[in-house]
Amino acid sequence: MLRIFAGILGGIFISLAGLNNYTGRRWLWGDHWQLTGLPSVFFRLPGMKPDEAYYFPALWLVAGLLALLLLFGLLFPGFRRALLAPFRRLKTALPFVFTLALFLFSLYPFDFDTAKQHETGAQLVLYLALASAGFALLLFALYPALRFADRPFSRVYHRLMNLSSRNFLLLVCLLFLVLTSLISWLVFEHLPHIQDSISQLFQARIFATGRIHLPSPPFPDFFDYTHIINNGRWYSQYPWLHSFLLMLFVFLKTPWLLNPLLGTLTLPVIYLLGKELYDERTGRLGALLALASPFIFNMSSEYMNHASALLFASLFLLFYFRTLRQRSLLNPLLAGCFLGLVANIRPYTALALGAPFAIYSLALFFRSPRRYFIQFLLLLLSALALTSLVFVYNWLANGSPTLFGYVVKWGPGHEVGFGHSGWGPPHTPYQGLMNTGNNLNLLNKFLFELPFPALLLVLIPLACGTKNRNDWLFFVTFLSLLVAYFFYWFHNLCFGPRFLYESSAALVLLTARGLIILPELLNRTFSLPADKIGLHRLYPRALVLCLLFLAGIALPPLWREYHTYGGVSATVHRTVRKAGLNNALVFCDHFGNGFSYNRLTLDGPVVYCRNLDIFNPALTLRYPDRRCYFARHDTLIELKGLKYEGSALHQTMVQLCRVLEDSELVRRYKTIIVPFADLPLPVDTSGFGEKITDFRTVSREIFQQHRTLQDYTPALALWIFNDEREHLQIFSMMNDPEHFIAGGLKFTLRGVTANNLGAVYDIR
Repeated sequence: MLRIFAGILGGIFISLAGLNNYTGRRWLWGDHWQLTGLPSVFFRLPGMKPDEAYYFPALWLVAGLLALLLLFGLLFPGFRRALLAPFRRLKTALPFVFTLALFLFSLYPFDFDTAKQHETGAQLVLYLALASAGFALLLFALYPALRFADRPFSRVYHRLMNLSSRNFLLLVCLLFLVLTSLISWLVFEHLPHIQDSISQLFQARIFATGRIHLPSPPFPDFFDYTHIINNGRWYSQYPWLHSFLLMLFVFLKTPWLLNPLLGTLTLPVIYLLGKELYDERTGRLGALLALASPFIFNMSSEYMNHASALLFASLFLLFYFRTLRQRSLLNPLLAGCFLGLVANIRPYTALALGAPFAIYSLALFFRSPRRYFIQFLLLLLSALALTSLVFVYNWLANGSPTLFGYVVKWGPGHEVGFGHSGWGPPHTPYQGLMNTGNNLNLLNKFLFELPFPALLLVLIPLACGTKNRNDWLFFVTFLSLLVAYFFYWFHNLCFGPRFLYESSAALVLLTARGLIILPELLNRTFSLPADKIGLHRLYPRALVLCLLFLAGIALPPLWREYHTYGGVSATVHRTVRKAGLNNALVFCDHFGNGFSYNRLTLDGPVVYCRNLDIFNPALTLRYPDRRCYFARHDTLIELKGLKYEGSALHQTMVQLCRVLEDSELVRRYKTIIVPFADLPLPVDTSGFGEKITDFRTVSREIFQQHRTLQDYTPALALWIFNDEREHLQIFSMMNDPEHFIAGGLKFTLRGVTANNLGAVYDIR
């Protein structure tokens, strides 16, 4: 009777988790509720209006489900004894309490400033709480019925463990390569979806021409894209190495293949780490867990540079540990080189990864200087030598060895530390805490997409009070990234907690260790004899439910979301090809849908560009003979008669520029700020000297903190209302045609155009 009740209740909870995962904000969801300031659970009943919902604090649900499972467990004497067992000895209580505190911290719903609903801690914790409770109850209810899995699982497991190392690695690598190639094709359509990867593929295509950057195109505003510098030079903001690797596959016309190969090569490294530091079984389990990790196989199916960073970070770990165990000078040389390669992909990540191992190496050196001096010196020198390449690239691309592309694009605020921000409010310790907690929320879900938090398995070695230094070094590898990004202002969800991705090898090996030493935890900490529990039966039966959960609830909505991840898909390009467009200019509602299809020379049969609404006619001056279209998803609309002459933009420019006909007035100003540098002005400006500039140039100089607006005053600004081009938000107050004071400057309205689309301001 108890199993029937547990089955019904578990089925309800699992169904609610599925409802939450499939329907988003329609019926049941979690979000940060601005009215109360609390992470909350929202639900809507049939018949309720779309803007109506009931809500309650998310912690109520977490506490309620934990209490339910606890009460259920208290029905069994063994559970009651196990509940008190860890606290009877200090040796078991301390590691257990530490681990429990960290685990409970990861279950608190944390929300970062810019979190969308599906990224909030409330949503993640709601989903995992329902799934975990449902999984536990269903496992209890169906446990006898799942015995059919025991023998097949045992056969498969022993077959995998007894394969030769060569055949085992060939099998897991082939499976991983096929899986990631299929996801790259069917889900991502061989197209970069994330702004970062679009930028890195763009740089790879530039490298393939033998150059580091291109000259900015005329009317650059129409071809701006996030994380791509377009300031006279046109190139990516990112360090060079991942794009260089992509370039090799650009030559082969298969750039999509790089990340699947990088992920595939990472699996043998994880296997070797596990085998050499622990044993053969740990290495094989680690490789299998990496193969089964959605965090790893999804990241390895797109174009993100985390894939190459993980491979080189894992190789660094492998050769660092070999350095500690062997006297060969090749190991420290390779360890340093691979850490240096990480620095040429993700410099801050390399610093975070290297820091704890530098401290540990110093401790070993002071303990045994003659043993380690040459090896650690070689490791340090090789790491510095390879890292220096990123400074060489900075000098070639950005003009200074210490000037990174991030700062060129976004200004000095992009740096690490409190008070900095590339955009939005300055970073604070509080926001760092929110970001850190949210990373743990994300890791619990995305590492394995199981119906329970991933850290439940990852933290088992710590809960056991492990004395194995490798366990602690792997944990510190993960912790170093978690702490490092506490100090970084930007945070988002991308295939999971992407800033922790380079610790994936450590995480899957800790998980493998957790599965192997779970009997020790049960025996030593909880006083539960593992043979009585029958872990050899628990694992296959739990695995059946996990696989059903993955196939039915976790992965389908995830891949559906990834198909249009970042608002990007191949739909626009397919629609354009289906329409047979030639000699066309396509204004994209979301430029990411077209950017990667453009030729670098922007002279292909179809040129995709940003939709800038009233400004669109300006681009027809560069492409006068092309037919113009607007594209959104699968909708393609021809913009007939779109020409600059006679357009609203042209009329507005004529009316704005009338003020420039007064030469006496013009002489009073230091600067004349016009909308477009490339747009011909309808007045003679030959006598203006260097007075004329444009809003793009001014905003870039201000954003980069090279100059202030005061440096341009007194200025005469010819403003077109609602100009939403990049970085022009600093002028947005001019959208309301009235006098105002801002930043210590007085903005005096001199006039509004007859069509009410623009205004002239005196700024001083």
